[in-house]
Amino acid sequence: MAANNREMLDVAIIGSGPAAFTAALYVARENSSATVYERESIGGLAGTISNIENYPGFTGTGMELMGKMREQAESFGAKTEYGECTAVKKLKKHFELMIDDTSVLAKTVLVATGSERRKLGIPGEDLPGISYCATCDAPMTTGKEVLVVGGGNTAAQEAFHLLKYCVSVKLLVRSGLRCNDVLKDRLKKEPRIEVITGVVPTEIERKEGQLYVNTEKSGVFVADNLFIFVGAGPATKFLPAEILAEDGSVKTRQNMETEIDGLFAAGDCRLGSVKQAVVAAGEGAAAARGMSKYLEELRHTGA
Repeated sequence: MAANNREMLDVAIIGSGPAAFTAALYVARENSSATVYERESIGGLAGTISNIENYPGFTGTGMELMGKMREQAESFGAKTEYGECTAVKKLKKHFELMIDDTSVLAKTVLVATGSERRKLGIPGEDLPGISYCATCDAPMTTGKEVLVVGGGNTAAQEAFHLLKYCVSVKLLVRSGLRCNDVLKDRLKKEPRIEVITGVVPTEIERKEGQLYVNTEKSGVFVADNLFIFVGAGPATKFLPAEILAEDGSVKTRQNMETEIDGLFAAGDCRLGSVKQAVVAAGEGAAAARGMSKYLEELRHTGA
């Protein structure tokens, strides 16, 4: 990532989901300089959703939605750069961020890092053929049998997306299904998805091109590909401990500002977030208003 480490941004935004690009749009429209920093792929987890049905005025993939959000923010002057933020430090009246190995200065910062996929915490879950993104890797399942671990909305939605390519899906659920009633009804009516409850994976092995999922009491499940969707946690490990709750989410005031003046948070990484794209976008707008007010106060003090 190229950056002039003496340039002073008005707003640095960490993450590239709905909260990030909404905030970027709002502050850029007020002629403040804003750069969005993303470590992996644009949109974060929102960008990996195969079908969005509950975002007002939009139906399509997460990647399509995030592409439109990025395009709109950049049309007003916001910038997007790739690079991982590894530290945020408050100096006297501005912040220093480490983006990869580059120092970036900003008057105010928005943390909109969202969530990152949780893993099972068992041996073998990083073997070839295991994925955490159906949108990314579904095509490689064409004509194959697939296992999906998880029982929430994401697991169910991605199981249906996989059926566009694979022959069948076994949905391995630890206890009962946690997805909404609409998805439960769809699962009951889909003969190519078999829901198996009471499955607790203990180890994954790969033999002769196939994956073997060993479990506590349910025996061994074998398939060509395995997708894991067992929830997500806030992507906040690089932040100061003083602003983090016990679960790693960011504590904020009503205006989305943290206990560190000038440092804001919005979206799924924030304590109390309801984990919905439309809500994250709203929080991004609220944070942008707070950041604009903060910047105005800095101008009045001559900072």
